[in-house]
Amino acid sequence: MVKSFTELRRPKISEVGGKGYSLTVLISNGFNVSKGFVIISDAFFEYLKHSYLMEKIEKLALTIDENNFKERSKEIKDLILGGKIPEDLGTKIKNHLDSLNAQYVSIRSSSVSEDSLKASFAGLHDTFLNVGSDPDFVLECIKKCWASLFNERAVIYRIKKEIPRLESMAVVVQEMIPAEVSGITFTVHPLNKRALLIEASYGLGDLIVSGKIQPDNFIVDRETLEVIEKRLGNKNRMSICKGEGTEVVEIKKELIEKQVITDEKIKETAKVCLDMEKIFGPPQDIEWCIYNNKIWLLQSRAITRN
Repeated sequence: MVKSFTELRRPKISEVGGKGYSLTVLISNGFNVSKGFVIISDAFFEYLKHSYLMEKIEKLALTIDENNFKERSKEIKDLILGGKIPEDLGTKIKNHLDSLNAQYVSIRSSSVSEDSLKASFAGLHDTFLNVGSDPDFVLECIKKCWASLFNERAVIYRIKKEIPRLESMAVVVQEMIPAEVSGITFTVHPLNKRALLIEASYGLGDLIVSGKIQPDNFIVDRETLEVIEKRLGNKNRMSICKGEGTEVVEIKKELIEKQVITDEKIKETAKVCLDMEKIFGPPQDIEWCIYNNKIWLLQSRAITRN
């Protein structure tokens, strides 16, 4: 029910979800990913059965439509959050947490339908950053990840994509990287197939992913890795690790007006992302960060039109 990244020799999306799959593949191919483990997708259904919720939630999920999704989603989420994690599963999670030996972790949902060519679910399920490694609190965050399967926006997305309302959900737990710079790379630019697009800003990447800041934009030639166009964004805020959680702080004017990463780092990032594309095949939407001048890979998904 719980497996470290290094144990997953032949990962399956049905077992570890889209996010867990991409991270495991990257690690097995020598890319730089922080250590972690996955609560595999079957654990979610075992949790529901253990809490005598499976049949009730199955019935409620079948009745969800565009008219009642708000009420039904809240009802199902409340049921999931009120359940009790089986003792043996809780013990396995705590043991893996001890082995991870990290002061802070990130806890990220990884559904079996996300990050596919058909559907991305980008930002629709929950992620918890810089969580203190207290076992009981981590278990509560895992339950919240499972419950986020029924976030309102996620439910509507499933309805529109004709994806089952109830499906299994894996959860990824990793050592937290306190990013100094974060970014997103689209290995094929939406308007120029010979280029890729890099977006970058200070701090953690949640403000970029949620569209709450305007990052720097760099267009890079896919063949030569030369930066062919730059546009500096109004990156006036950043999200940082603070205590057991995160905090949004203002950025000084001189940093706002400065290019967030050097041209050399842009080229290095572009090369890493193109190498990742070769592994996965289709053009990729990649989340990454920089800490101690090293590029850390957070996620890779096929570019979709949502």
